Amino acid sequence: MTKLLRTTCLAASVAATALIATPAVAAPVGASTPATARAKIVRPLLLTATRNLDFGTITLGTVAAGGETVSMTQAGVVTCGSGGLTCSGAPVSAQYNVQGTNNQVVQIFAVASPLTNANDATTLSFTPNAPATTTLTNSGAPGTNFNVGGSIVITPTTTDGVYSGNINVTVDYQ
Repeated sequence: MTKLLRTTCLAASVAATALIATPAVAAPVGASTPATARAKIVRPLLLTATRNLDFGTITLGTVAAGGETVSMTQAGVVTCGSGGLTCSGAPVSAQYNVQGTNNQVVQIFAVASPLTNANDATTLSFTPNAPATTTLTNSGAPGTNFNVGGSIVITPTTTDGVYSGNINVTVDYQ
């Protein structure tokens, strides 16, 4: 009887091992629609300032308590507040040139920056006005030009002097 019990236990043990050690075999399945791979190659962007912005000469008069805004369009047209200021001179908007890959849309980012008075270090906040995008019309040189205008607020406490600062503009492919 001992011999029969050993044989039965051995057979049961081999059968259990076979069930555990033998995984189910699945047939390989391919995607019904394969994915595609894509790579967009572009030239690096080169941004160059080619002309500085100049509001011209702003003569202080009786400035409203809340201040008066002097603004310039991207085309260089100046609006000189609501009456307490006089604008003169030859105003001109800033101009930038961007070079990169032909027919690509480029996003333009311009952020506010301070203009500092050379006489007493007071500042005016400059808010730029730039296009949101431009499309490159050729690869590399000569590139595509775009203009940047902007605005400043003159208050009754604004001191006289020459205010200047950098216009912070960056570009990136869309």
